[in-house]
Amino acid sequence: SYPTQASHVSRVLRLAVERRSEREPVKRDDIAQELAISWARVQGTINVMRRCQLLRPKNAPTLLGSLVHAHSPFIDDSGLLWLLHYLLASDAQLVLWSHLFNQTLLGVDEVSIADAATHFACLAGRWSESSLEVKVPKEIGGIFRTYADEMFRPLGMLAKRDDSMYDVYSNTASIPPPIWLACLLVYRDRYYPGVPSLEVRLLADANYSPARLLRQREAAVRRVLDDLHDMDMLTVETRSGLDQVRFRRDVTWLSALARNFKD
Repeated sequence: SYPTQASHVSRVLRLAVERRSEREPVKRDDIAQELAISWARVQGTINVMRRCQLLRPKNAPTLLGSLVHAHSPFIDDSGLLWLLHYLLASDAQLVLWSHLFNQTLLGVDEVSIADAATHFACLAGRWSESSLEVKVPKEIGGIFRTYADEMFRPLGMLAKRDDSMYDVYSNTASIPPPIWLACLLVYRDRYYPGVPSLEVRLLADANYSPARLLRQREAAVRRVLDDLHDMDMLTVETRSGLDQVRFRRDVTWLSALARNFKD
């Protein structure tokens, strides 16, 4: 139910990198003392960082975490924020976060916490009544505040109108081509692992697709694919009347993020 703050993520990541060099594990009590926040809020921050693939179990930094600490230690690079958002919103195991962006916020320009919570009534029987009535609205409120007030505010996707109502925006920014590529590869790896190519229509509108979760029009997708083709980072081709993207074997979503930092 707490919003995720970039300053907390930054300090936890710094602590994890420092402790790794000292070969000491990072304990939750250490993080609580470092941030001067409650244990529950520490756990929430750690959970988000693990889902963002910044931390491993036992809170050691991942390759992504080390790359981020080296190039954007304050979690303020806009391309990085788009990628972290996509890593969370495309994770189907994060039921609330992913369903909000994949379905609930699709095609709307305003939303209330109460209205968003009704979209999870289908979980009755799987989740307890108290979870649906109390926990779900609180968790949704924390996610919305993360976008309206905290870590993902620079993305401009949500703006708080009052205590419960939020304005929802699309096509809010020009996303760097390497970040688009990173998101395309995350999508491929999660939902079509190992395939060398994907149809453009999937990337533009399928469930958990980059265009849907980055809230960008199909025209923006096609423009950035042409840019990436010209940059020799992928190949756009037409076969049997279908537009598709062919990925390079030597490019990963992590290397695409590294390219974004260099650019």
